[in-house]
Amino acid sequence: MKLVTFGVEIPDPRSEGEVPRLTRGDFEVDKVLKGTFKGKTLSIYTGAGMGDCGRLGEFLSAAFYYHSDKFAVYEFGLSKTEFAGQTLYFTSICDYAKGPKDGQE
Repeated sequence: MKLVTFGVEIPDPRSEGEVPRLTRGDFEVDKVLKGTFKGKTLSIYTGAGMGDCGRLGEFLSAAFYYHSDKFAVYEFGLSKTEFAGQTLYFTSICDYAKGPKDGQE
């Protein structure tokens, strides 16, 4: 996790006037387990947690332990969507995730 930005606004065409505030994490990609991705850094969006099912805690932990080989490695299942000609990736507590507490050493 290179950077965490809280309060990112992405207009939602399904909502009238309300703009959800999300968290964006800019992750360094070491490997892709399913699918393809050619870049080195990927922006992933999530909520703040609690009622919006976000993974803010995992994002902050990954950023805090950025230089640790033991604690900074995470795997996330992602959902992909197209918005305004841009591809966006999202993760929530309903998606697959594996972190250091899940047995990675």
